[in-house]
Amino acid sequence: MRHPARSLSTIINKDRKPAVPGLDLLSPGIAYPLAVLAFLALGAGGLTLPALLLFLAFLAAFCIAFRFSRPGPAARFPIIWRLGLPLFIIGSLAEFANLLYIGSIPLIIPSMRARLIPSLAYISFLIVPACIILMTDRLLNGRPRDALFWLASGSFLIALLGYRTELFALLLGAFISAYYVKGKSVPRRRAVLLSAIFIMILVSSNLLLFSFRESPLETSMTRFSVTTYVFSSLTEGMGLSLFGISGGLIHSSMLSSITVIPGTKTGPRTFISQLVGVQAGSTTPTILGMPYLDFGLAGVLIGGLALGLLFGAGYKSLRRGDIDILPLHALSLSFLFITIETGIGDAIVLVYLIAYLLMAI
Repeated sequence: MRHPARSLSTIINKDRKPAVPGLDLLSPGIAYPLAVLAFLALGAGGLTLPALLLFLAFLAAFCIAFRFSRPGPAARFPIIWRLGLPLFIIGSLAEFANLLYIGSIPLIIPSMRARLIPSLAYISFLIVPACIILMTDRLLNGRPRDALFWLASGSFLIALLGYRTELFALLLGAFISAYYVKGKSVPRRRAVLLSAIFIMILVSSNLLLFSFRESPLETSMTRFSVTTYVFSSLTEGMGLSLFGISGGLIHSSMLSSITVIPGTKTGPRTFISQLVGVQAGSTTPTILGMPYLDFGLAGVLIGGLALGLLFGAGYKSLRRGDIDILPLHALSLSFLFITIETGIGDAIVLVYLIAYLLMAI
């Protein structure tokens, strides 16, 4: 039986196929374990043996699930290509409304970011998937200049809000998408090269701004050790916990911390800050911090299995030739890399993963 969501639009890019190399270094089964191990190496100064063992258990669960995952049914979701422009317009309007409300630009005055309306900020993040969809579609149809226009526009708008995570997700997602593009008149190498150059320019300028405006560069270089130290502190305080201590409270706060949703208004990373004794601000706990606190070792293993199955199914569908899944695969994979340090603590990331799940199964 044909899924109704697959009939909402005429098929777009129906003759296009992703260009997946035989030895694919961006395969989640290769790139993600290497990225986690690199993170652990960079953060070794704050890592304890119990924390390291939990990460290795998580990686083992992820790799096993990825290996035995299966692609979803061979069907299309062409509606994805229709969503780019509407999402961009909605996200842009939400951002402009937010900037008008605070009467300033957080990129220029970082302290003003605290005055942004959270619900509008979340809506403005829709610019990220919108621009990845639009950029991918333009590359597939041999229009690299249009693709760079959408990438530049989205990067500029997200940068105005002062959020580095979303900017990096957009840039990384654009690179991943371009890597798999086999366009009508855009050679794959050229698409990757254009994206890589743009990424290097914007990331370099962003890091330069970070080092001069918020902290010395040497302080930013110790960030990995600080993050692993936070997770190590949590594991030392809890000891070996099979089922966690907070019973899902921290995960549920991802949703309730949004203004319009009832429940505690304390966000997940603020909970982590309170647990490790930080008086103000939020603290990144690595991708294992929240699962371990809420559900213990069981949460760590189930999280690894769930992510391995999800990205295994999505990637294998992409490898089979399902082009419609490419934008959400690129978006979700970029956040998978980023959340190694930050953890999956934002409701919008959960929305992306659910959308990816619906396309992958």
